[in-house]
Amino acid sequence: MKIYTRGGDAGETVLLGGVRVPKNDPRVAAYGAVDELNSAIGLALALNRSHACLDHERLRRVQEDLFAVGAHLAAVDPGRAVAKGTIPALDERRTGALESWIDEMDEELPALDAFVLPGGAATGAQLHVARTVCRRAERAIVELAATRPALGEIVLPYMNRLSDLLFTLARFANAHAGIGDDTWLPQRRRTEEA
Repeated sequence: MKIYTRGGDAGETVLLGGVRVPKNDPRVAAYGAVDELNSAIGLALALNRSHACLDHERLRRVQEDLFAVGAHLAAVDPGRAVAKGTIPALDERRTGALESWIDEMDEELPALDAFVLPGGAATGAQLHVARTVCRRAERAIVELAATRPALGEIVLPYMNRLSDLLFTLARFANAHAGIGDDTWLPQRRRTEEA
């Protein structure tokens, strides 16, 4: 199978279900952002090859979740595609699994009383990038949910919690690298602490 088809050379692509749409269609933007997020997580995993602080198995499961979310966004009729076995069903329990993971890491992290500046060690900084890509994907999905309310049932809560997880993972990775949170202090507090 060739990697190129030339089918998109005129600025269109085909959704799962055979409908041709422009590449700037909101559905394409949404699943494109989810794909970008998946790649950003993949880079965080690559930066953390030693498995020093990231649970690679859990993050690989998140990557699989994101493929399922992308398939639902790309499908003309997700319900029909699930019934035919073309794409997997979305599991609402996955949001709870993310919450449990967040809670586990939070027990090891210092409490927050300020905004955290993105950065730190390479893995932590990349997880902050992934978090911001996740928020962009979430915004694109919110736009779609206006016409596809089913996205609000499982996909939006999952993406919202995933952003929280990525934030916590960034803090966790930095803590394990011996780098504390670099916080942003509003001007009033900076003056008080000076």
